[in-house]
Amino acid sequence: MSKMKNMRITLLCLLVTMISFSISAQNVTVKGTVKDKTGETVIGASVVQKGNTGNGTITDIDGNFTLSVPNNTTLIISYVGMKTQEVALKGKKQINVVLEDDAQALDEVVVIGYGTAKKKDLTGAVSTVKGSDLAKVPVTNAAEALTGKLAGVQITTTDGSPDAEMIIKVRGGGSITGDSSPLYIVDGFPVSSISDIAPTDIEDITVLKDAASTAIYGSQGANGVILITTKGAKGGKTTVSYNGYVQGKTIRKTLDVMDPYQFVMYNYERQALRGASAIRGFEERYGAYGDLDLYKYQQGHNWQEEMFDNSDLSQSHNISITGGSEKTKFTLSGTYANDNSLMENNGYRRYNMNFKLKHELYKNLNLDFGARLADTETQGVGTGGGSYKIRSYDALMKAPVNGLYDQFDFDPSTLPEEEYEEYINTTRSLKDQVNDYWRRKNERRYNFNAAINGYITKHFTYRAEGGYDYTFFQQKDWYGPRSSKAVQDGQGLPMGEWTKKDSWKLRAAHTLTWKQKFNKIHDVNIMIGQEYVASNSESNEMIGKFFQEDITPEKMFASMAANSGATGSRTISSQLGQEDRTISFFGRANYSLMDRYLLTFTIRADGSSKFTKGNRWGYFPAAAFAWRIIEEPFMEPVKEFMSNLKLRLSYGTAGNNRIGNSLYETSYKAYSSGKYYGAGGEQNPHYTLNNEQLANPDLKWETTITRNIGLDFGFFNERLTGNIDYYWNTVKDLLIEQSITAIGYKTMQQNIGQTSNRGVELTLNAAILQKKDYSLNFNFNIGFNKNKVDKLANGISSMSYNSGAFSSDMRGRDDYRVIVGEPLGIVWGYVYDGVYGVDDFVTYTDENGKTQFQFDKSGNYILKEGVTDNTYTTASSYGGLRPGAMKLKDQDGDHKITEKGDRVIIGRTQPKFTGGFGLSGNYKWFDISANFNFVVGNDVYNMDKMVSSQSYRNSYANLRAEMAPVTLGGKAWTYLDQSNGTIITDYETLKAMNANASYWSAATMSDNNPVPTSWAVEDGSFLRLQNLTVGFTLPKDWTKKFACNQFRLYCTLNNLFCLTGYDGYDPEVNSAIRNSKTSGVTPGADFSAYPKSFSWTAGVNITF
Repeated sequence: MSKMKNMRITLLCLLVTMISFSISAQNVTVKGTVKDKTGETVIGASVVQKGNTGNGTITDIDGNFTLSVPNNTTLIISYVGMKTQEVALKGKKQINVVLEDDAQALDEVVVIGYGTAKKKDLTGAVSTVKGSDLAKVPVTNAAEALTGKLAGVQITTTDGSPDAEMIIKVRGGGSITGDSSPLYIVDGFPVSSISDIAPTDIEDITVLKDAASTAIYGSQGANGVILITTKGAKGGKTTVSYNGYVQGKTIRKTLDVMDPYQFVMYNYERQALRGASAIRGFEERYGAYGDLDLYKYQQGHNWQEEMFDNSDLSQSHNISITGGSEKTKFTLSGTYANDNSLMENNGYRRYNMNFKLKHELYKNLNLDFGARLADTETQGVGTGGGSYKIRSYDALMKAPVNGLYDQFDFDPSTLPEEEYEEYINTTRSLKDQVNDYWRRKNERRYNFNAAINGYITKHFTYRAEGGYDYTFFQQKDWYGPRSSKAVQDGQGLPMGEWTKKDSWKLRAAHTLTWKQKFNKIHDVNIMIGQEYVASNSESNEMIGKFFQEDITPEKMFASMAANSGATGSRTISSQLGQEDRTISFFGRANYSLMDRYLLTFTIRADGSSKFTKGNRWGYFPAAAFAWRIIEEPFMEPVKEFMSNLKLRLSYGTAGNNRIGNSLYETSYKAYSSGKYYGAGGEQNPHYTLNNEQLANPDLKWETTITRNIGLDFGFFNERLTGNIDYYWNTVKDLLIEQSITAIGYKTMQQNIGQTSNRGVELTLNAAILQKKDYSLNFNFNIGFNKNKVDKLANGISSMSYNSGAFSSDMRGRDDYRVIVGEPLGIVWGYVYDGVYGVDDFVTYTDENGKTQFQFDKSGNYILKEGVTDNTYTTASSYGGLRPGAMKLKDQDGDHKITEKGDRVIIGRTQPKFTGGFGLSGNYKWFDISANFNFVVGNDVYNMDKMVSSQSYRNSYANLRAEMAPVTLGGKAWTYLDQSNGTIITDYETLKAMNANASYWSAATMSDNNPVPTSWAVEDGSFLRLQNLTVGFTLPKDWTKKFACNQFRLYCTLNNLFCLTGYDGYDPEVNSAIRNSKTSGVTPGADFSAYPKSFSWTAGVNITF
């Protein structure tokens, strides 16, 4: 009985124990709130059960969460930028969690070549701009978003046109005639431009500056590498966001020109210097001299406002969706941008689509897929570059009045043909002339990338990736019957040019990475890889001439065969490019000892089809060392205020092969012009040379050697961070297009010379205030760079280059030089030496005791002995060499200005330093940011100033205001007796009336021959308030009522002011000149630059 009782007691105890275990194993519903240390709720924080990552949730817009878990489990709470916390429930059903900011910014992951690295482990010179910083300011071009934000990275807009080329130079570039732009990598794929990437799609932008970081890209990394990572796939709750804005633009600055009365008086004086016949022609147009006073009361036409007054609004709209499960994550983004310009019918429309997918195929095998589509249509030709278009300086030089045509009401069709043509050409507005040049440029780009990542073992990972890029490009140019192109080439009838080009690029890469840690102090990461890139293109061009005069552009391109059919009216040509192939093998080894001493070694071997077999392969090694001084025991006493101190050293090489294909061999093409050779009366096509340059089989890689020493520092738990770097880059075996003397060729690509860049960069970031309701942050960067040409070919100390701005019109047109010992971008010309005065000419005393000029037999003024003769400039002018003409400095001592002996360096277009700074902050629901950029020490070659200070190819030109006669409020010499309209040659009268004149008379300059002088070279230094943004984010208590996580309204003002002494529209110019694009040897030119605008933007950011 006793035994049975004991057994029952034992069974009861077991039952109770089992029930207890059962109860403890049951799930409970836990509720909680996640906030930051300021008390703000954290939206979207991850809350998961430890040991079961499949059971989790995220916090809502109030920071709350609810999760069913076993009652004694542990929860892991995490959020990007904050420290992860583990909370043991221990039976609790309600918890409140406060996440602290992860002050370890050093653990931030940075994108590098073929991988990522923690910021603290970087050994090279790397700078990053986060997408969150870019998103605060609306821009249409990714390059524009970088302006003034990175030390040593200079970004220049060629002009203010919406589709203007953005020139990016990292540490001064280095190539001369070659391409000095950096390598652009978007999501691992090399691209030629980043202008078609929607800024709203960008996650971050990283710039690799030294060989320790760029050598992994070998052949393309010589000028730096810009890595753009677009927003990646994210799992969890589906999120929808919308970003949109509208924008209005106005011209920021206009230039002063002569008013109508100054205009007619100057032009009368100019004609009076020629004689009675020229005066009669003037009076037929503008009236008798005695009636010119009427122009004092006539309102002149403001051609600058007409040409640049387009008020059409620009707009941009972006919608993105992210979401997915733990295994499958995606993001999809679509953007539409319509950017109108200051000129009517000029601007562009762009559609972007970006899709990314990340899928876990198996436990240790992931698939990444990405697709980017961009469709851009550009309208109008702008004002810069090219040969056939209206120029921005036409808005300065076009007559403000039309003379008698404005005074009388008559039917112009009754005029004789010659007078009718003169009437039409005189009275046509600039808008009419703009519409003579119609362009539609369309570019569609399709880019696809896919990769498989897998763990082979615990320490080995393998990644295989491939990409394909296809671009369809077409450009249609229509020239109206009165356009200069149609007049010159089309017999005054409409003509059109239609160019199409299809190009493709294929990329495949494989990398194998071994990562392992030994004894807790030795960390090894070794990556080896192989890559293959191939590209090619094909193009065709159609030219149609002699269409009916009233045909519209759309009708012309709908039927290019609908012209006259006359000889030469139709031309069709096509070209198949030669495939460009590069195969590469590369590797990188990272070693860390005690997380304190870091060593990186990189090597890449590239084989390029652009070189002959003996020179095909280039080898580019690099090494870097970093010492995390802050981790040393002796630094313990300073860790209270110092959070980071790291010394970096690097040395390495990178290559450049950015030249045309087949330059090492002679190739041929089918002759497509109208001339054919054959026998028997038959026209037989034949082959002709395809090379524009003489083939050079000895071509080899251009190589850049970089040396870098840097120091990274941080204080007060990374509240103040920064870095300072010193670099010395040498580019040797420069790929230069050299002039030669050879039958059928003018140039040949050669490896000659060497350039160098030395500089210092400083970057500072400060979190000045960090409170619950307000914050204030400051950033600053500056880069000093000294560029120098170290040597050229044997025996050559300088090379001359022609800007081509005014073709053969310019006297001394080889106006740029590359000189050993000097920086690139040297402007070559004459030194301005003031104005000839009355005492520079021979005089005598007449019988009345008055001083008079002595003239030669032809009636010309005679220079005194020893005074420099500048007939070089005044030849073919209306006024000739006389008092009030421009004086140039005699350099060779022969007292005569000549092209050979008197030209020197008159400008250096390389800046001494560049940089930027910015402030950003918030107070409760309001945020504000201001970004400035500056450039100091560069000269600008103001070609527009040259031509708008003389009557360049214009019978009755208006000029800049200072060129008005000094007697009429201007600053220029005058010879006109305003009482009777005669030319004064009296010594005393000329001297008295021009006592305050500081400029020469434009009538003493040749109409058709501009001359490069130091007067037209100006200091281009500036400080610009790039943008000012004010935003308002609605409180979450309001937005949660309509399921909105964020609702922000903002207004941005762009280009508010520009402090500069520059006399043109804007000092930030690097114009493409006539037929050429911007060149490394002719930089800093202001040639018909499109004016920059002031713009306002109103936008909204919404997230659901």
